[in-house]
Amino acid sequence: MKPELFNELRKIRNQIAHGAQPSDPASLAGRLAELGLSVPPQDLPKLIPIILRAFDGYGGFYHVPTPLLQVFAKILEGHPAKVICDPWAGLGEVLTAICEVTKSTKALAFTQNEAEFTLGQILVSHAEWQLGDPVQLLESLKNDLDVVASILPFGAKTGRSITLTGTDGHPVELRDDLGHLILAAATARLSKDGLGLFVIPPSFFFSQRSVFRQFQALGFGVEAALALPSGSFAPYTNIPTYLVLVRRRTVSRMFVAQLSADANTNLQILVNLSEGKEGGSLELGRLVDPLSFTGLESIRTTERLNQARTVFGAPAVRLEDLATVINLGRFGNDFRFPKQPNAIFIPLIGISDVVESVEDLNIKPQNYAQVAIDPMRSNARFVAQFLNSEFGKEIRELKKSGTVIPKLNKQTLKDLRVFIPDLQTQKMMLEIEASIAAEQNTLLGLQNELGGFHRELWANPQSAPTVSQRLAALSGHLSGSLKQHASESLDQWFETLPFPIASILRAWQATPSQDFKTKHEHLLHFFEGTAEFVSVILLSAFSSNEALFAPHKQKITESMQKQNLSFQRATFGTWKFVVEYLGKQTRELLSGDKDARAICADIFSDPSLALPEALARKELAVTLSTTNKMRNDWSGHGGVVGQEEAQLRNEQLIGEVQKLRDAIADTWATAQLIHALHCRPRRGLFENEVAVLMGSNSEFLKETRSMATWLDVERLYLCNKDSGRALKLLPLVQVGPSPQSAKNACYFFNRLERDGAARFVSYHFIDKPELTGQFNDAMEAIKLLTET
Repeated sequence: MKPELFNELRKIRNQIAHGAQPSDPASLAGRLAELGLSVPPQDLPKLIPIILRAFDGYGGFYHVPTPLLQVFAKILEGHPAKVICDPWAGLGEVLTAICEVTKSTKALAFTQNEAEFTLGQILVSHAEWQLGDPVQLLESLKNDLDVVASILPFGAKTGRSITLTGTDGHPVELRDDLGHLILAAATARLSKDGLGLFVIPPSFFFSQRSVFRQFQALGFGVEAALALPSGSFAPYTNIPTYLVLVRRRTVSRMFVAQLSADANTNLQILVNLSEGKEGGSLELGRLVDPLSFTGLESIRTTERLNQARTVFGAPAVRLEDLATVINLGRFGNDFRFPKQPNAIFIPLIGISDVVESVEDLNIKPQNYAQVAIDPMRSNARFVAQFLNSEFGKEIRELKKSGTVIPKLNKQTLKDLRVFIPDLQTQKMMLEIEASIAAEQNTLLGLQNELGGFHRELWANPQSAPTVSQRLAALSGHLSGSLKQHASESLDQWFETLPFPIASILRAWQATPSQDFKTKHEHLLHFFEGTAEFVSVILLSAFSSNEALFAPHKQKITESMQKQNLSFQRATFGTWKFVVEYLGKQTRELLSGDKDARAICADIFSDPSLALPEALARKELAVTLSTTNKMRNDWSGHGGVVGQEEAQLRNEQLIGEVQKLRDAIADTWATAQLIHALHCRPRRGLFENEVAVLMGSNSEFLKETRSMATWLDVERLYLCNKDSGRALKLLPLVQVGPSPQSAKNACYFFNRLERDGAARFVSYHFIDKPELTGQFNDAMEAIKLLTET
């Protein structure tokens, strides 16, 4: 069954469920006939409930991700196959895909679900459907199989076992999850040159009872393990999955790589696989010992540990080597950790912070371990700070075990790796941190004093002369050089921002200092442009995973309709809402388990998670909400804005700029906006020459980036400087030479006109402030965001 047919059947299901499509047999038979499905009307009464169940919701286990089907097809290209089989066929979508590429003469579809059996015979009528236990059906086959391809059940428990014959002629009994037993039984039926393609969970590699442990004895081998993009089967499940290539022969080195939604990246992975060579990055391929493989994350962390060794100037140290005592928490209200000097408390579950005091525990004591650090090796505060960093959290997560609630135990705690420079460097870093905290307290005291002035002034107008004197005295203490430094620091921060929003601030800076009306209008444009830019990033990330985005798209559409907002006629309010809604969804992913965090890292193409964490902060959404309200209040205020009012507005907005700066911190020091100029594959990687669109200067720097992705020269990307991946942005923000000038200009999508044309506006380029035309890619993006 082709993906197009699947989508059409899902539409029919939704239309029946909502009463838009008549469910009487005659009408439905006609609709199905239009799709090429000949179903007698008298059979439809029993099929309607099956259709409603089979295509309920979006995705689920019946939906096969399109990139996976493309990879199946590419792997099997040129692979001769007379007999193919899917032993867990579902509705036959995988079987249809491999039939088309192999041109097989016989296709077998096995299922133990009667509803799937009934509907599958109609949807994939050319296959031989068999109803029953897949293992028994495989064992009863009289012919070998040339290709077996299947998305097996994830984690389905069974009390049964199967027995296969080992290479030494002795029986080998296998006990495992149902999906893994099916995989072993199917592999045993492969022909000499046959190939098995199976989608399985990571437990296949690390479970001690996995059939994988017996592959050597059985003469089986896993040729490759290709990680699917995180959340490929959302909302059915968020667990990681792998596509494994299995043969009836042992292998000494297994090829591992990370598939993506990008066809060029996947093609390069398969080229590397066929040539038996490693890629230039982990995503594009590594060759590993099969039995030592526990997942790509462990390899990625090992590579990061090697990089960190150079940065810290010291090797990683096992926590056991730093600790003098490790005490696990216990259940019971009477339990107390013993007093230990120089100790930290590490949460065994979740991702909450490591703390230095019992008073700071934010979950129950039984979920912590007390670790006393040898003072001759390190300061406890330094170890806590490292384990609370993103890298430290990643290390903690990797060591957790357990399928229901992953957690650390005493042994995995001992094996945690910590980077500790020499004691002198540690001492210096902690002293600098204390000095920073002291200066922050000074600034906080000044801020509180100014806040007191403000409250006193408006509580008692008679206090104005006194407040004025006290303010003048405070201002006198603040030297002119300090104020100049603050202004210069803000200017320097502007230059770290992406060009689309930095260019607006450049226009603000270039405005004469006393033209407060123009200056405050530039700042309003800055916040509106920032809201749209952040929204585009969030929408690009979530829409990169179709199954993940679908339910959110529905909620966004419904909520915006209630607020009279739309993407077709986008406003500051539209973008503010998107930041609030998707910011919350991002926070939920970040606060979830390691699978949820892996999805977040994947959709934002940021393994460090620094970008999603910054864009999801509530403070950012609050600042955009505040400035949106300012804009609405001021636009509703009639009359000419005087000099004093314009100056006040400008100062208020500068205050919000400072809050925004505090909210996103140094996000843009590592995340960069780039535009590809051209690309060439080289040494297992894609060498992309890019323009780095950072700062307000429209003369962009050019760099060569070796990446796992072939970048589209017509699109903008966000790329972490330390990552070989990039997030492709929706084409709602465009940067390039202006139609009337050789200068680079930035334009933000504004609305769709009644004639279907798209209107873009520039907030910094006065020569051509608007563009209107048939921007097909932008119109497709709006269609993507609005069609449910």
